[in-house]
Amino acid sequence: MFSLPTIVIPIWALFIPFGLIVFLFLLYSFFNIYHLLRFATYSMGSYLTTVIFVGGSVIIMAVAWAYIVSYDWTLAWNLSDFLEFKSSFL
Repeated sequence: MFSLPTIVIPIWALFIPFGLIVFLFLLYSFFNIYHLLRFATYSMGSYLTTVIFVGGSVIIMAVAWAYIVSYDWTLAWNLSDFLEFKSSFL
């Protein structure tokens, strides 16, 4: 058999895709809120939709922040443990 090299990835590297997702969500949100407030009919329904969307987004980001802050981001994953091919026949 062959052995895989030791591959270690720091957990803080997960912030890169997470940050990209948050940036794209914020960009999309500002685009939608602007168009909803600028071009929607002036009714209680459009403002209520905007308030629910912004409030839900704030709640989701607060929960995500609570989980992110409580985790130790200095740890690293040893991917060799996950990538080893272990045969169940031997």
